[in-house]
Amino acid sequence: MRNRLLPIGVAIAAAMAVIARCDARRDVEVVLALMAAASAAYLLAVWLVSSRKPADTRGLWLCLALALACRAPLLPVEPTLSDDIYRYVWDGRLQQRGLDPYTVVPNDPAFAPVHTDVTRKLNQPGMPTLYPPVAEWVFRGIAAVSESVIAFKLTFLALDITVMLLLWRWLARTGRSPWGVLVYAWNPLVILEIAGSGHLDSIGVLLVTISFLALGASITWLAAVALVAAMGVKFLPIVLVPLFWKRIRVRDAVFAVVFGLIVAAPFALPSMRLPVGSLSLYLEKWRFNGFFYGLAEHVIKTRWLSLLPAVAGFTVALWIRFRGLHESRSAWAWPMGAALLCMNTVYPWYLLWLVPFLGEFETLPLLVWTQSALATYYVFRVWASTAVWDIPWWVTALEFGSVAIAAIWVVIRSRQPSHEVH
Repeated sequence: MRNRLLPIGVAIAAAMAVIARCDARRDVEVVLALMAAASAAYLLAVWLVSSRKPADTRGLWLCLALALACRAPLLPVEPTLSDDIYRYVWDGRLQQRGLDPYTVVPNDPAFAPVHTDVTRKLNQPGMPTLYPPVAEWVFRGIAAVSESVIAFKLTFLALDITVMLLLWRWLARTGRSPWGVLVYAWNPLVILEIAGSGHLDSIGVLLVTISFLALGASITWLAAVALVAAMGVKFLPIVLVPLFWKRIRVRDAVFAVVFGLIVAAPFALPSMRLPVGSLSLYLEKWRFNGFFYGLAEHVIKTRWLSLLPAVAGFTVALWIRFRGLHESRSAWAWPMGAALLCMNTVYPWYLLWLVPFLGEFETLPLLVWTQSALATYYVFRVWASTAVWDIPWWVTALEFGSVAIAAIWVVIRSRQPSHEVH
């Protein structure tokens, strides 16, 4: 096992090292080709891990060291596939100066003196922030130490490594093979979006992982609080609430809600408004890679369509809960996956939330999606030639066609014994 996996890990690390030297927006074809090679190597590694039960864990430390080697070249590089991190720095900088990121518009001339060379690179400068309160507290904490991109990246990388360690410990404690941690640690999407682009989703991924592990260990108050905190990073994990039905005490739920209110209060009380910033504008105007949302929008013309992701996610979670399948790791992936599938905007890093829960054969379509979604970065080539921010039909066909093929394969093999990653 070790002898077969190590060359694969080296190949992924080599691909990331080359990507780190590219301008991803200018050399998008090169980056996508390298990512495709890394994804193919990764899927082979997942197959090797899932198809065998290694007798020992000798060499696993070396494989995890390779996971860090994959991340290291991307860490000091300025992000080119996303500029979200500059908004994080701006939000943290504002809070350090007693300003409210939910009301301050970055391109307002009155706040020009607050900008630095870094924050002038932020996206959507005509809008206040749309990130929930827990994310804002994290931005504030990092900015208190350093208002630099590398400080934010290092923090997110530390959270990423913590997820690896938690999954590793859980796999060993529950009788599963610790080799399964490579499903997360070697995932090219995780490597690129956290070490490379420095996305805040690493905060939520850690929190939702803690929630899952705490609930399984019957530490119900921690499970509830961690889930509410994860919602305070992005609202996506709200669809997991049905999985908690009759599994936590009422006082745990109350405690978690109170925690959420306390976290949000400093942002809500001064203006007496919910701290959601530009969220409504995001739901109304932003569209990218939302294939199924777009189909629904052609048929149904109503503002209530923005609830489609929540309805889809809750429906799947309720079905899982009442079928008694809620204790499975994949039970946490499917509701979020259903919600993402129905969202108006789906950038590749949104799928980071699924990765800790993709260790079972039945989640193969979602695992494939974490790789095929990377093809949507072809949008930079379209933008460079047409100034239109949209992806061609063939990219959508490639992205979701791959998922459909994986789903068909799972159905064909559904009568086989369990294929959980061991």
